[in-house]
Amino acid sequence: MTQVYLTQCGQFTATHGHGGTLAEEKHPHTFAYEATFHGPLNTEGYLLDFRLLQAHFQREINARLDGADLNTLFAHPTTEALAVWIFNTLKPKFVQLVSVKVAEDKDRWITYTGEE
Repeated sequence: MTQVYLTQCGQFTATHGHGGTLAEEKHPHTFAYEATFHGPLNTEGYLLDFRLLQAHFQREINARLDGADLNTLFAHPTTEALAVWIFNTLKPKFVQLVSVKVAEDKDRWITYTGEE
């Protein structure tokens, strides 16, 4: 049976700041994220409907995070926390999810695969 990987991307703008060793004042980022899914093609020849993914991303991720102050949502508003949260938000609906990647800048990102 043919297996494929599908990656759907999204982005949102939010602010965060850090205490401790990461000490930074609150500042905005446009976070980019990618969710990668893996599995067999269905009887119609595709893994997942892109439109369904995009709608779910908008409703469950962007609607909650776009324009948000991440310090009010996360104890530690790091890119790592975002990757874990996005993964845990998507996994119950999409069992084919294998990883989430989140970047706060083009040259660095976090990948989370569900490992604890």
